[in-house]
Amino acid sequence: MTTRAASNAPTIKDVALACGVSEATVSYVINGKRVLRPDTREKVFRVMREMNYHPSAVARGLQSKCLYTIGVLLGAVDPSEWLSNPYAGGILQGVIQEAKKEKFHVTLFTEAWIDIAHSASMVRDGRTDGILVVAPQLHCDVLDSLRKYHRTVVAISAVTDGDIDMVDVDNAAGIRLAVRHLVALGHRRIGYLTGNADMASHRPRFDAFRKSLEAAGIPIDETLIVESAFDGSMAFEQANQLLARNVRPTAIVAGNDSIAIGVIKAAHAAGLNVPRELSVVGFDDQPAATLVTPNLTTVHQPVSEIGAAAARILIGRILNRHRNESAGTSAQNVLVPPRLVVRDSTGPCPTMD
Repeated sequence: MTTRAASNAPTIKDVALACGVSEATVSYVINGKRVLRPDTREKVFRVMREMNYHPSAVARGLQSKCLYTIGVLLGAVDPSEWLSNPYAGGILQGVIQEAKKEKFHVTLFTEAWIDIAHSASMVRDGRTDGILVVAPQLHCDVLDSLRKYHRTVVAISAVTDGDIDMVDVDNAAGIRLAVRHLVALGHRRIGYLTGNADMASHRPRFDAFRKSLEAAGIPIDETLIVESAFDGSMAFEQANQLLARNVRPTAIVAGNDSIAIGVIKAAHAAGLNVPRELSVVGFDDQPAATLVTPNLTTVHQPVSEIGAAAARILIGRILNRHRNESAGTSAQNVLVPPRLVVRDSTGPCPTMD
């Protein structure tokens, strides 16, 4: 049996002729989009193997105007770090799981978005049917740019104008859970090291912290609220400053687990016992939360569920467009409920002299 030259590779038409069926039938078998007789399917697959025929994803995309591929564009997280970042990695896990169910592929944009002038070409080249944007910074023009180029887009943890689908954890609910837990333990001097102010999660968490204190009848001490950074790089020094005060906080809510771990390290360095002398609550429930001593009480953010929900919405939009069906609904704003995971880093308020 002679091997075809690359230029004479078998086509879907060749397979159809060898099977005695239409090209449409072969396409149905390949895509699994229509129920066919088992013997027809088996015959098509057998001939494809004999002819060494492999469907071209590009050709199928050109023919059907759907590549069955979604893109993931990371905002604040550098693409080179997405595997080691618990938040980005969890989101992507959920996206991939959902895409697999729908037989979609996932393309990760490995170039960080700069602005429309520098980055527009990578979202206009047609390599994906739609794009999932994860945690863009507030000043970033990526969502406006995607709208301008009429791309199907869903955002995760973003501020939108209500015309783009958005999925996130219920940030306000998460902070309420943290503060109420500390208040129930008797704490009244509660500090807060926030995450980055240029991220979408900052404002709802910040507002929820203040409102939770007010609801508990606790006066707000602005000096106990400090803007930090999600990477945890500022947490140790900032916590040191709070803990060195004459009247220090008895508990600290952290913007995420990385910040919380920095707070615990600062407490240890200051000779304070966690939780007997200082209680600490994180946010995210990263794997590191159970590796630090003491294990971290934290707000569990279901990142995989968030990624799956966003991918499900995006794929639904793509398929509706492909079928020339109406989108059916206006833009969705989905907030996934968090839950508090109580471990060893929180305890009753100590008696302060």
